[in-house]
Amino acid sequence: MSEAKQLAVTLISVVAIGIIGLSLAQYIPSILVGDVVVKEYRATFYLNGTLVEDYIYEIKEPDKYRMLYRIWDAPVSLSNLNRPYIEVLDVRAPEGSVGYVKDYKGRVWAPSYVEEIRGLAELNEVGCFNPDKFDAGVYEVRYVFRVHPPVECDEDLCHINLKLADEHLPYLDVALALEDDGLIEEIYPHPPNLEIARDGWTEVRGSSWSDELLEVELLLKPDILKALDGFVKEVGDVKSVTLQANMAYRIQYLLAEGLMNLLKILVAAFPFVLLFLYIRHGREKSFTVPAYLSYVPNRDRKPWIVNLVFKSDALDFDEDGFYATILDLHRRGKIRVEPRDEGLVIRILDEGSEDLDVYEKRVLKVLKSLSRENVLDTGRLDDLINEIKGDRRRAIKLAKDVRWVTRAPSRRPALSLIVSGRRRVAPFAFLAAALFFISLVFTQMLPHFPSITIQIFAGSITFLIQSLVAVAAPSTLFGRWRGSTYKEKLEWDAFKKFLSDLAMIKRYAPQDLSIWGEWLIYGTALGVGDEVVKAMNELNIPLREASVAAEMPRAFTPIIAITSAQSRGGGGGGFGAGGGFGGGGAGAR
Repeated sequence: MSEAKQLAVTLISVVAIGIIGLSLAQYIPSILVGDVVVKEYRATFYLNGTLVEDYIYEIKEPDKYRMLYRIWDAPVSLSNLNRPYIEVLDVRAPEGSVGYVKDYKGRVWAPSYVEEIRGLAELNEVGCFNPDKFDAGVYEVRYVFRVHPPVECDEDLCHINLKLADEHLPYLDVALALEDDGLIEEIYPHPPNLEIARDGWTEVRGSSWSDELLEVELLLKPDILKALDGFVKEVGDVKSVTLQANMAYRIQYLLAEGLMNLLKILVAAFPFVLLFLYIRHGREKSFTVPAYLSYVPNRDRKPWIVNLVFKSDALDFDEDGFYATILDLHRRGKIRVEPRDEGLVIRILDEGSEDLDVYEKRVLKVLKSLSRENVLDTGRLDDLINEIKGDRRRAIKLAKDVRWVTRAPSRRPALSLIVSGRRRVAPFAFLAAALFFISLVFTQMLPHFPSITIQIFAGSITFLIQSLVAVAAPSTLFGRWRGSTYKEKLEWDAFKKFLSDLAMIKRYAPQDLSIWGEWLIYGTALGVGDEVVKAMNELNIPLREASVAAEMPRAFTPIIAITSAQSRGGGGGGFGAGGGFGGGGAGAR
């Protein structure tokens, strides 16, 4: 694949992942709303403690729900209590259902179906019950309460924290009206992104995702005690305590919102960062190379180095390099490989090391460790492998050597030809991993902001995947080929393309068997050895090595398998957000 195509694939993948990730992060709340929501939540709070709530429930699946309700964390009662409580004044149920109350002691008030409601409803719950279950549609329920909250006061101000919901269905549209009458000094909405308008009445608008905190914290003039029947507690410097609590909450919110926006920026900007890195560090000089090349570009390159550097990525090696090296050692007279009915027979002829590099010496070492009197019969490998497995130390050593020659030889030859670009994109992967960890911490530590923390989580995963795609890109894409090596790389690509085209091979078929031998060796190293074997069979080329090349992947399977076999061995009523009196919220069952 050309460098331009590599860049295009990488950038398109990163852009696509970013678009999908940001879209999911934005729309996860709407995707997860479920089959019942509160389409509209309208509430009015009067300074005497009266709270009128109008819920417009929308049910999307018929015959599933029989109860629409509103639950409280605070005690619910129809009579006076000597502690903060919620007094129920009225429940207006939709047609076909009956309103009910189940108080803090489990007592049920309902015109009918009392026993059914007692078995289904929870404590401190008000709602409506339909014995025949609700059809799909929109249902409006009105609840009227008188709130008797804790009230913290000093000489100048009083404080009320009214928690309207914290465990509830999604509220798609929220509108809360607060009677003002000049008594409200300050209002602190939770979450702080709710819109506030003050003109005679104070209005709070927005939406509240599933189980998101919905709360208003009020600083009021002491005259509020003339109207409100609450439970008063003296607290020094109410305003200072309120400001400190809300400052901490707001900092948490701003941090979460800032991280969410940072992740969006990183996800959107990352393709441009990669493009800059390519232009600055990865763009290669232009060379003119034929589309097809019928000769070996560089006979001085050992086959295993060709596999390592020029087959795919410049730092990836596979067993084709091992097979090509065996063919090359056979050609050079170091070993003799003969095909048999059941596998191959390999005879080690010359272990002289003067013209062998480190990798080739290691290959001979592996072959010798599997041979008897310098003869390796692959047809008997299974028995030999089972024998070796009985000696754990010998098996581990063999597995290490086999893995080295088939998967992970020295990368030094490759690094002498390229400058890897992965070190330039790796820091982004580490940053993405750190942000992913932080997003998990935020999700656990900030339960009041589920709509933001879920977007943070989705954004961090998106950025992490993007960065991993960049790291997985060819190592030279954001790096360099040293000197004129890029020209040689293009020539190997052209040679590989030639060997993959049977028509071109037939057109340039040589008479010299040694050239066919070179094609087979280097074609195997490049991963197209089977195409060369096919061409030789069709043209009746009498080269025994063709049978050897075709048999090697099957013959050496027991050796390759030993590496994986060994690797698997062993072993209410307070200051600040969430501290308000009330809680709970709308639900359905």
